[in-house]
Amino acid sequence: MRKLWRRPSPAMVVACLALLVALSGTGMAAATQLARNSVGTPQLKDSAVTNAKIRNNAVNSSKVAARSLLRSDFAPGQLPAGPTGPQGPAGPQGAAGPAGPAGVVGAVTVRQASVNVPGSASDKTTAVPPGPNTLWVTRTVNVNCNSGERAMSAGTGWSADANDLELATVYMKPVFTGTGPVTGFTAKGANNARDGDDHTFTLYVLCYAA
Repeated sequence: MRKLWRRPSPAMVVACLALLVALSGTGMAAATQLARNSVGTPQLKDSAVTNAKIRNNAVNSSKVAARSLLRSDFAPGQLPAGPTGPQGPAGPQGAAGPAGPAGVVGAVTVRQASVNVPGSASDKTTAVPPGPNTLWVTRTVNVNCNSGERAMSAGTGWSADANDLELATVYMKPVFTGTGPVTGFTAKGANNARDGDDHTFTLYVLCYAA
């Protein structure tokens, strides 16, 4: 009887070996499939689970530990602002800044008021011209600046200026409340004129727009 078996060709041997390797690999993969819930933290390398490997919306609040997220984990505006806290203590006073430019004084207006100061009655009844240092008669006058103005200076004057007249300013002082701005002046004039006549005492106040 004639034999039917023939020696296989080299190509056939290579093909058979390739088929054997493929079949053994599939069997090995099936044999080494991991059991459910068998991969835990110890089996994962650091940085092995990346964002691309996590399904969208797979991580929700139940998967995040309470109080484990930081403000930096949220986009700007996602977290509502908390209530305003109590005011902190005042800090130390800073150094004085440089001096500013000099201010400009507004328009200056002269405000004035006058008062009549009578002459000495005793002088008028004497037969001889009255002498000095007899009876002095005094009167007071006040001047206030208008609303929105401040007083910067003041002066006084008389209606007569002869050399032999004794007409004097007893005092002149500013008008203000506490340490506030000066709003006017008050002054007192004294008449001891040798002519015994009445004379007018005038107070002039320089007011500027505040």
